[in-house]
Amino acid sequence: MATEILRLAARNLLRNRRRTAVTLAGLILGVAAALLLQGFIAALLGFLGAAVVDARLGAIQVHKAGHLEADTNALDFALRQDPQLEKLILSVPGVVAVAPRLSFEGAIGNGAQSTLALVTAVDPQPEALVCKARFANVRGKALASSTAAEGVLGMKLAIGLRAETGSDLQLLATAKSGQPNLLDLKMTGDVPSLTEMDARRLVMVPLAFAQQLLDMPGMITEYAVAVEHQDEADEVAALLRLKLGPQYEVLTWLDLLPQLRSLLGLLRAVMRGVVVVLLILLTTAVANTMWMSVHERVREIGTMMALGSRRQWILRLLVAEAAVLGLLGASLGSAVGSTLLAVLNHRGVTFSAPGADVASTLHPYVSAAAVVGTLAVVVLATLVAAAGPAWRASKLTPVECLRAT
Repeated sequence: MATEILRLAARNLLRNRRRTAVTLAGLILGVAAALLLQGFIAALLGFLGAAVVDARLGAIQVHKAGHLEADTNALDFALRQDPQLEKLILSVPGVVAVAPRLSFEGAIGNGAQSTLALVTAVDPQPEALVCKARFANVRGKALASSTAAEGVLGMKLAIGLRAETGSDLQLLATAKSGQPNLLDLKMTGDVPSLTEMDARRLVMVPLAFAQQLLDMPGMITEYAVAVEHQDEADEVAALLRLKLGPQYEVLTWLDLLPQLRSLLGLLRAVMRGVVVVLLILLTTAVANTMWMSVHERVREIGTMMALGSRRQWILRLLVAEAAVLGLLGASLGSAVGSTLLAVLNHRGVTFSAPGADVASTLHPYVSAAAVVGTLAVVVLATLVAAAGPAWRASKLTPVECLRAT
């Protein structure tokens, strides 16, 4: 019975090929556009997360309580490096690596000129586990020792200081005691950055070198934490807060960058809004097609009723026509959108972010679940669009149908 209705529904759609083709083309374009939009936004969200988490902050940071509100006296909230604390952090489910850091402001110069520097001191081995892309794009030699007097600079900072690999520089900072201290370091390389601030101010040095400069042996400002799945950072952070207690601040990368959290929320809202608008347009197009079909076939419907067709059968037939139209359009649209995304993912889409030193590449993608979800939503929308015309047709009487002109 169901097969017979579907076959009859498909044949009815072919009776007005032009109108069916136009509606079908709209469904295909709408579904493909929705998938492309989802693919590009997913790629952008992934790119931003990787650029911030894997190359700079890490998924989570652990500070001493009060550090976030500290401005000029951030070093007053320094932590003592503690292997037991590191083991405690690693014992939390979802945590895969932890790395100590010492972050502070200073000045870097070449003997003739100097400029402000935002210094991040790291232990290279654990840092590479927490931020996998931290040293990936370094031109020259990345940091290899936790004790050497060497440093990696942001690309524009190196250009401004007229420094190159092997250049001798001086790093000046105010120790925790308040006394200024100056140490020589050798530039081993430079690194392109995605932000203007990092490009002109970033300096990376070994942890032990920074502790000597600041007269803070064994002290750090934070632990950077890597998690198994980036989208689970909030859950892992909540577990860390319970485990570590109120004497520590546990912040995710989005907590540290609230502007970025707002941007990501805006992107998701835009994606949902555009998809909703597309669904409304598609639903309207299908509803218009179905109303026109019912209007043209009023006498036919009356004849079918007069010959014994039940109202429920008429209702199912018209809904089946919408289902066939929606399923075919959604399937073809999903195929077109998925194929375009596969090509773009393979080739990549190159763009330059404002203030970035180098071009970046997006690889748009969409999950199988998103494709199936989009297809299901479009088919459901077509059924909803057909409900009104189908219900109206099923309520007609043979007499009024046969009187229609």
